[in-house]
Amino acid sequence: MQENNIQQYSEEQEIDIMELIAKLWKNRKMILIWCAVGAFIGLVAGFSIPKTYRASALLAPETQQRVGSGVSSIASMMGVSLDNSMDAIDYEMYPDVVASTPFLFELLDLNVKTQDGQIDTTLQGYILNHQKSPWWSHVIGAPFKALGWAVSLVKPEEESDSTSAAELDVFNLPKDERTAITYLSKKINVTVDKKTGKTQLSLEMQDPLVVATVLDAVVANLKEFMSDYRTSKSRQDVKNLTVICDQRKQDYYAAQKAYADYMDSNKNVIRQSAQAERQRLQQEMNLAYQVYSQVATQLEGARIKTQQDKPVFAVLKPVSVPAKKSGPSKAKLLIAFTFLAGCCAAAWVLFGKDLWKKFKNNL
Repeated sequence: MQENNIQQYSEEQEIDIMELIAKLWKNRKMILIWCAVGAFIGLVAGFSIPKTYRASALLAPETQQRVGSGVSSIASMMGVSLDNSMDAIDYEMYPDVVASTPFLFELLDLNVKTQDGQIDTTLQGYILNHQKSPWWSHVIGAPFKALGWAVSLVKPEEESDSTSAAELDVFNLPKDERTAITYLSKKINVTVDKKTGKTQLSLEMQDPLVVATVLDAVVANLKEFMSDYRTSKSRQDVKNLTVICDQRKQDYYAAQKAYADYMDSNKNVIRQSAQAERQRLQQEMNLAYQVYSQVATQLEGARIKTQQDKPVFAVLKPVSVPAKKSGPSKAKLLIAFTFLAGCCAAAWVLFGKDLWKKFKNNL
């Protein structure tokens, strides 16, 4: 009995599938028309979306290694501590560093030139004034522009949002700077391999020479940022020790001059008080020299540490001008829109018509 039920269910299911296929075949002309319309829309979209080019670079940053005991002992003799504490910013933080507003703000004044040589401007000017967009974005944005224009006629005129370069505040940027920074943050992509530390940077823009120029500046700025960060403490130590060393040097020279002057003026004096004064001046000169020598040694050690702390990046794949566009792919858009239109037509034939009839009848 159970086998008969299973067989009957499978026959009904097969009949239903055949009915669906027959319904699709019956409406094949309409489905083909929808597919043709979808293909046309895909072609229009493919030719309307501006071309983009992608540039990329691959970096292998220096990894933290333990300092040998021999090097540590030599450094400690010079008054320098070579610890192995982790940095607050390591290679895993590179995406956040590149996406930060201060980092991107430094790129806005970068001079860029298009490959055809017709545009030569700053990166901010290129982003705001020379980026192409599909025609439908202008159609969609037209009502909002008209509304903004109408509101501007009613509202009182506000002060200009533009600010001189000297008055720019990274924490309160004008509208144009914020727009350019937002655009860059979306276009720059940083991927870090946590196992190897390899960092891949990529950027997509509408001109091959511009995208290569900007990404090369991003790589250079990232290197400089990490170098400044890693050496900030040791550079401050060098600065402080330089001041102290100059002071101790002057103290030593003063003590040395006082001792030499006293010896010149009391060359043949044999009194005990004179000998005691000579001994005191000599001890002060020796003490000043010892202090000066120790500070000078620490200063040299701090300078060595500054060079040691400077990170090294191996550029495994340098930035190059892309020869081919990265998008849009007209073939992919054509296939995608055609397939989507065909699916919509099939769904309408199989389910949409019946649901629409039921809806109309219920009204």
